[in-house]
Amino acid sequence: MVEVDNLEPLAGIRLVARRSLPAMAIEQIQAAIEQGTLKAGQRVTELGLARKLGVAQSTVREALVDLEHQGFIQRRGPRKICITSLSAAEIADIYRVRKQLEVLAVELLTEKEKCDLSQCEKQYRVMVEAAASGNDIEFYRADLNFHRKLWEAAGNRSLIDSLERLVPKLFAFGIIRQAPPTKKRLLESAKEHGRLLELIRGRKRAAATELMEASMTRAWIEDESLAR
Repeated sequence: MVEVDNLEPLAGIRLVARRSLPAMAIEQIQAAIEQGTLKAGQRVTELGLARKLGVAQSTVREALVDLEHQGFIQRRGPRKICITSLSAAEIADIYRVRKQLEVLAVELLTEKEKCDLSQCEKQYRVMVEAAASGNDIEFYRADLNFHRKLWEAAGNRSLIDSLERLVPKLFAFGIIRQAPPTKKRLLESAKEHGRLLELIRGRKRAAATELMEASMTRAWIEDESLAR
């Protein structure tokens, strides 16, 4: 009899991932949001979610911290937790700041002699695949990650921190409202992101900032339409 413990790693056999209860709670709550079971503006409580999920309230509390960071929930008061809902005015407030900071990120990148855009390229490829298959949720995630990698490559910590407080809720709100763009629009957006990478690599500052400004203006209009 051969003892498995003494064998070298076997082809096709991988370690079973260990997942924490908060991670599973995050997955369940996020799935309920994406499926529309939990809707924009709906109030939730730690206790209510804990009872539905069959876990401790502390587990839900930890999960909600992560979901807040992802932009899926908002705290409207000391004990008022809601699924993210943004008014047109709130969206406008965010974009007035976001647009300037995204353009700044492009300016910083085009000033660098060398910048590593490999992670942006990776997310761009995911966007193209998601657009081709019409998977809007996967596209939203890759789009957000594309921008996050762009901010990181710019290398300004204050810029990253500011954008992380503002931008995730915009992408989350798009998922929550369940108003996906057409496949054509997704493909156009993916192509635009690819063009932006080309311009940054070529250090074409004026063209790159112009494209980012135009992209932010379109996103602003599209996101405001979700609040109506």
